[in-house]
Amino acid sequence: MKSLLFLLLLTISAPNAFSDYSDRTQVKSFITKMVNEHGFEESRLQYIFTKAKKKEKIINSMDRPAEKKFSWTQYKSRLVSPIRINNGVDFLTRFLPEFIEAEKTFGIPKEIIAAIIGIESSYGAITGRERVIDSLSTLAFDYPRRSKFFIKQLEDFLLLARKEKLDPLVMKGSYAGAMGYGQFIPSSYLAYAIDFDGDGIRNIVTNPIDAIGSVANYLSKHGWERNGVIAEPLAEQEVTSEFKTSLKLRDLDSIQILNKKSLAQKKYLQINFDDKDFWLGHKNLYVLSRYNRSSFYVMAVFLLSQEIDYAFGVKI
Repeated sequence: MKSLLFLLLLTISAPNAFSDYSDRTQVKSFITKMVNEHGFEESRLQYIFTKAKKKEKIINSMDRPAEKKFSWTQYKSRLVSPIRINNGVDFLTRFLPEFIEAEKTFGIPKEIIAAIIGIESSYGAITGRERVIDSLSTLAFDYPRRSKFFIKQLEDFLLLARKEKLDPLVMKGSYAGAMGYGQFIPSSYLAYAIDFDGDGIRNIVTNPIDAIGSVANYLSKHGWERNGVIAEPLAEQEVTSEFKTSLKLRDLDSIQILNKKSLAQKKYLQINFDDKDFWLGHKNLYVLSRYNRSSFYVMAVFLLSQEIDYAFGVKI
């Protein structure tokens, strides 16, 4: 009797359990939108979504980002590590003319560009193992909390694939759909990726030169101040008990520092790690947060860039 009941339940649930994304009402509406607004071929999109797969592990990864799994000390030790510093110096040395050109053109320090690429993809060694179509379909249609955002990313991914003549069923990236050396999400790829080596192709997936220029272009477009300060450490006695981490630029009057006379009348960020590691962030630290809205991330980029710059200076 139990076996018969089990078989009956399995039969009832089978269509939902094994159906592909192309059968979903929401996906059909999305396909119609892409056909009507962007001129896509309906049969091609239907085929793509028959091949897209829901990945539960992608949802799990979204719910457990590194900032929640590690303390600041653990996070920093993983990202600002000797091997990442050494590899950063090697990467900087290998593409030094391109880094210098990016620095000259966009005003972004070469060590900042290198640090971002180092943290995002280990200088191109780890660019993601998930098919982007799987990641974005899963998050667009099976992750309600951020469905709106990822539907837009899925739309941009398909537009990107068509524009750059990429196969959407082959492209791989992170669990969130980020691609290449700099881990650009599709909207950023479309908006900020550039052809930095002049070969007529915007390729930040396998071309490190385009990636260097594209990361620099991204930061420049988000307001990087050439030769500007990024962040400075503060002693515990310089801050009040209200000095809490905030990636929002605040007027000097609202910054919780005891002595403000030495500071310029401009906006700042506050960084406080475990009530023992205090930083004052300037406009350029805020710009880094436009790349990744995490206090752990922006400070890891800054500290890694300092280590790379120092080690590179010693090497040459």
